[in-house]
Amino acid sequence: MTDVIIIGAGLSGLTTAYYLRQKNLSFKILEAQNRIGGRIETIYGTENTPMEMGATWFSREHTQLLSLLKELDIEYFEQHTGGTALFETMSFEPPQQYFVPANTHSACRVAGGTYQIIEKLIKKIGVESVQLNTEILEILDEGEQIRIVDSAHNNHLCKCVVVAMPPRMLEDRLKFTPSLDADLLQLMQKTQTWMTGSAKFAVEYKTAFWKELGFSGSVYSQSGLATEIYDHTDVNQTKFALLGFLNGSAAQFTFEERSTKVIEQLKSYFGKDAVDFLSYNDKIWNEKFIQPRVESFLPAHANNGHPMYQSSYMNDKLFFTGTETSELHSGYMEGAVVSAKFVTDKIQKVSN
Repeated sequence: MTDVIIIGAGLSGLTTAYYLRQKNLSFKILEAQNRIGGRIETIYGTENTPMEMGATWFSREHTQLLSLLKELDIEYFEQHTGGTALFETMSFEPPQQYFVPANTHSACRVAGGTYQIIEKLIKKIGVESVQLNTEILEILDEGEQIRIVDSAHNNHLCKCVVVAMPPRMLEDRLKFTPSLDADLLQLMQKTQTWMTGSAKFAVEYKTAFWKELGFSGSVYSQSGLATEIYDHTDVNQTKFALLGFLNGSAAQFTFEERSTKVIEQLKSYFGKDAVDFLSYNDKIWNEKFIQPRVESFLPAHANNGHPMYQSSYMNDKLFFTGTETSELHSGYMEGAVVSAKFVTDKIQKVSN
C-alpha cells in the first residue's frame, strides 16, 4: 500500500512529494486536470519568449523557496524596474511620471520561466508518480487505511492522504466520510483562494523599445483594461515582453477585444512601436478547480494560514497543504513550499 497519496500536482503537491522522497516514504499524486503545475503556467511566444500566466514573482525574504531553487539548480534574477514609471488615474489625462532608480531589489523571477520549478521537481520525483485527469470525489477513513474514490469510481488506497488543493474547493467538491468537523468545513468556505478571477496578459516584442525611450515598463492604471504592467525581458536580455494584470471586466470581452484594448493602451503610453507586437496572450483564472461553484467576495488573505489547517484529521491520516494553508507568506510560492515542508515533517513524525 502507498504510504501517501497527494491530491493535486501544483507547486505544493509536487514539493510535498519531493520532500517525501527524501524521507523514503512512498507516494502517488492524483491530479484532476490534464496538466501539472497548478497555478504556475509559463507559455512561450513566437520567439520562445517565456511569459507567465500564473505565479511570477518572489522576494529574497522567501528563504524556503530560495533553498528549493538552489537544490534544484535553478537560476533566478532581479525584476527590472529602473526608469520612468507611469501612474494613470483617468484615461483623458496624461499619466503621471516618476523615476525609479535601477536595482531597487523589488522582486525576483525564475530564469527561463517559473515552470522550470515544476519541470525540475517532476524529474526528481518521476513523471510515473503522477496520474492526470483523476478528479477525486470522496475520501473515506477506513481505520487502518484511507480509501480515495475518483470520478471514474476507481479506488486508491493509502496510509494517509495530503490534500494539496485550495481549501474552498475541498468543501465545494469533495465528500469526506466520516464528515469533517462543521467548523472546519465552514472555515473552508471562508478561505480566500489566490488567483481566483485574476486575469494576466503578456505581449511579446522584438525589442524592449520602452527601455530605449527611458521607460521602466511599469504602469499602474485606474482607467484602462490593463491595471498593472511590467517589463518582462528574459534573464539574457534577448527576449522581450510586457506583462501584467487585467481588471475584473476582462471576462466580458472576447480574446480579440482584450488584445485590441491592451495594445491601444500600450500605444498610448509608449508610442506606435507598441502596435508592432509578435504575440498577445492572456489567461483568466476561472478554471473549475480554483473557481468555486457559488461565488462570494472574500478579502485577500481571508483565513489563509488558519491554525485549523495546521492540524491533521481522520486520526492522523488526513493533512492539508497549499499556499492558502501556510502560516507564512500565504498566497505566494513561498507559502506553497513552507506548507509542503511542514506537512512532510508532520507525516514523518506520525509514520515513526
